[in-house]
Amino acid sequence: MRYPLLAVLAASSLTIAVQAQEYTRYQGSWSGPFLFYVAQQDTGTQGSPEVFAGTLQIEIDGAVRGAVPDAACTLAGSSMDYITPANASIDLVASGCRDARFNGHFVGKLILNPQLKYASIRLSSMRSLDAGTAQISAIIRH
Repeated sequence: MRYPLLAVLAASSLTIAVQAQEYTRYQGSWSGPFLFYVAQQDTGTQGSPEVFAGTLQIEIDGAVRGAVPDAACTLAGSSMDYITPANASIDLVASGCRDARFNGHFVGKLILNPQLKYASIRLSSMRSLDAGTAQISAIIRH
């Protein structure tokens, strides 16, 4: 190759551009710590929150699937743009969870932070528990 330095610079520029694009849309593969807790309206969190490693896959068509193996939870549902194509409204069902309070229908938002290269997700159960509302939150990365 006549211009090896140019080839290296071009490859480096392409890598940087691809990494920046990873955080411009919410679709793709995500992983990170998932926080499971029960929130009470008057007193805050009830019991000890638990943190488990998990994954989430969001397809171009909006389908969502994921797993939090140590909590024995499977996640499945749908997503759609929320305000911009970088953020999403999430609607999913958690099933098989070891802690039965976390089985059921959840809704929430996934919000990207492109500068810090992560997304935050916060989901609330659609059913009330005597003890409060089940919540699942996560800081996830590509």
